[in-house]
Amino acid sequence: MAEEKFIETGQIKTDPETPLEMDSNLRIGFIGAGNMAYGIAKGLLQSGDVPPTSVKVSAPSARNFVRFQELGVAVTHSNEEVIHSCNLVFVAVKPHLVAAVLGVITKYVTQKHIIVSVAAGVTLVTLEGLLPTGSVVLRLMPNLPCLVQQGALLFSRGTHAQPEDGALLRSLLQPCGLVEEGPEAWIDIHTGLSGSGVAFVYLFAEALAEGAVKMGMPSALAHSIAAQTVLGAGQLLRDSGKHPAQLRSEVCTPGGTTIFGLHAMEQGGVRAATMTAVEIATERARDLGRKPSHIATDNRK
Repeated sequence: MAEEKFIETGQIKTDPETPLEMDSNLRIGFIGAGNMAYGIAKGLLQSGDVPPTSVKVSAPSARNFVRFQELGVAVTHSNEEVIHSCNLVFVAVKPHLVAAVLGVITKYVTQKHIIVSVAAGVTLVTLEGLLPTGSVVLRLMPNLPCLVQQGALLFSRGTHAQPEDGALLRSLLQPCGLVEEGPEAWIDIHTGLSGSGVAFVYLFAEALAEGAVKMGMPSALAHSIAAQTVLGAGQLLRDSGKHPAQLRSEVCTPGGTTIFGLHAMEQGGVRAATMTAVEIATERARDLGRKPSHIATDNRK
């Protein structure tokens, strides 16, 4: 294979004609072993392009290690071990822990690493300020359905991250669900829309089921049907390419049950409350990014 056909990403070289499993240099690490780390790791491995032996996870507690070990992934309590042995590292810790975690590993980070932050509200400027000059950094916001490979993920590239770094990340994350790249300003909006939005959908599903229980349906059956209703409606919305309003109008018939129910929802302010929820969640994500606790001494060399 001609050398010019390879795209160099730090020490990772990817060949557009060769699947990722052929790239023996790729080593993926996770600092943090929570749900987001697990969902992403599970998706990476499910594709078959990344073998479990190429993945390592660190966390201070062994509480969540078992499920990673069941995937065949190595675990450790040492963040330094992850940064030494991996060249693409997901920082998947709570936002208030990012500065402390990066403060410890920053001396081991080189320009051959790709650092991907999953922490809500922590900006690329902050991340780059906590790492050596020239570090390749990307900011990623996934959501909980990554656990079942139906996530919605949005990422942005930092100052020194090249298009090929984004292409590599997109390729790796594809099995986790919908993966898009956009400007950083969209990340906090995505947090409100999809990160927090998952909980908004759960609240709606709960209310839907409770309405059926009120009318006499057994709770277990009501919740099962509500879950399937949300799943089916979402899949149809995604696959049809139609605007939600068009699909909604297709369900309504003049004088029928649906238009009466929709009228009650509009009277209850469901539309306005949902828009406000996304707005407030977005602003909260922005507030997290502005909190002094996220800013540590500039570690750039």
